[in-house]
Amino acid sequence: MSDDSVKRTMLVQPGGAPLTYTILVRGFAAAVALAGRTDRPEVGFDLTLTVTHPGPGFPDDIAAVMSYEDIVEDLRRLCGESNVPGADYLADRAADLCLSHAKVRRVQVDVAIPAADSGGPTAGASLTRARPAQG
Repeated sequence: MSDDSVKRTMLVQPGGAPLTYTILVRGFAAAVALAGRTDRPEVGFDLTLTVTHPGPGFPDDIAAVMSYEDIVEDLRRLCGESNVPGADYLADRAADLCLSHAKVRRVQVDVAIPAADSGGPTAGASLTRARPAQG
């Protein structure tokens, strides 16, 4: 089969939206240096990414699809920052990092920070952000 016989068009859903798939990153946790705290709590992240499908006939190559490992590496770098202000900051930055990958169309981020003492409530933040539609 020649390369000319393979269509490289984007698959679309009814209504013309690009075909997507979902990547779930659940239970990612890392120690974070939070501002105002002497401990380094294990902060939990759950992510749901909506990613553009590469289309029919895409090669059997990891570069053709979005890898969750790219996102995990971004999260590790984010968690390595010092004096992190809190859950809202982490959720916002995690969403920005996910959307910096061209294939990511939408991201939902949930962040949970355990209380400094075992009896207190957990701090958290959730947000959903989408890439602006391209026309």
